[in-house]
Parts: sequence; C-alpha cells; structure tokens
Amino acid sequence: MDGIVLELFLVATFIGGLTSGLAGFALGLETAQLNHDFLYKSTGRTANELRTLDQIVMFPTPLGDPALQPKMPDPFDATAPLADRARAYLHTNCAQCHRTNGPTSVSMDLRYSTALANMGACDVTPTAGDFGLNNARIIAPGAPDRSVLVTRVDRRDASQMPPLATTVKDTAGIALLRDWITSLTACM
Repeated sequence: MDGIVLELFLVATFIGGLTSGLAGFALGLETAQLNHDFLYKSTGRTANELRTLDQIVMFPTPLGDPALQPKMPDPFDATAPLADRARAYLHTNCAQCHRTNGPTSVSMDLRYSTALANMGACDVTPTAGDFGLNNARIIAPGAPDRSVLVTRVDRRDASQMPPLATTVKDTAGIALLRDWITSLTACM
C-alpha cells in the first residue's frame, strides 16, 4: 500500500504541484528528480520514471530519451558521491525558496547547479539567527555543530526548515547534511 500511495502522490504533485505565488513557480518535482529507475511495487516493474511518465502522456510535449534530460542523484543512494547527494537534498528541500531572486530575506542559492563557493552559505555568518551556536556559520566546513543549516533542519518549531508541511524531523536528511558538512575542508 505504501508504494501505491507514494506513486500517486508523486504523480499528483508533479502534475498539479503546489503553486506558490511567493515563489513564482510550482513547488513540486523537477525533471532531474524523476530521471532515475523506479520500482513500481504494484507491478514489480523497474523503469525510468521519466520514460514511464512520458509513455503515459503526462507531458504536453514528449520528452524523448531520458539520457538527454537533467539528472540528480537520489540523496539516499549511498553509491552516489556524498557531496552530490547532499546538494540534491538541499535542492529538493530548500532551493524552492533559497535561490537567486527567491522569496526569502536570506541571500542564498541552494540549487544543485550552484557551486558551493557561490551559494552564499559556506563560511557565511548567519543574518537570521545563530541559535546560540559558537562561531556560527550557515555552513561551517568540517563543523556541523556550528552550522545553522543543520540546526534549522533539525528543529520543529517556528525556526525550522523547511518551514511548512512537516512536524517530523528528517533524521536521514539531517545525518546526510552532517556527514557532508563534516567532509568539507573549504568552500570550493
């Protein structure tokens, strides 16, 4: 049952999205997030999700070969590089707002395609609260306990990130971000 509910949610989110007037775009899935093999539990079939959606005519214009479309790793696929997985997580969970010309007062760009040095977050002093962290940075290379980004993802209150639609901590996501920040030695 879980697989069926998830599949329906993904399709509904992709098609309808959650339109945000503030963000100026649909808060939903992007092509790069769907460009992977997916096990359809109800049939036992594994297929590229973009190809499947294309074959059942979910796009106004056919996409064609998924290999020609953007792709980002599953944040929890341990075979993918840690930095790529963490960046995919940030893109998926944060970049809807934290991007160039985004709706937040904080000037960060957490999109997957933005280089770490250009994110406006690495070794940057936070301007929207430091939560009492010693020598706080938004992302403190090598020091997740000094990183406001991890603190906000780990909260479930008015200062949590993402700020909507969740009351449960994403422990796997928090661990991923902590591991990535621990692995950083510089902002390059």
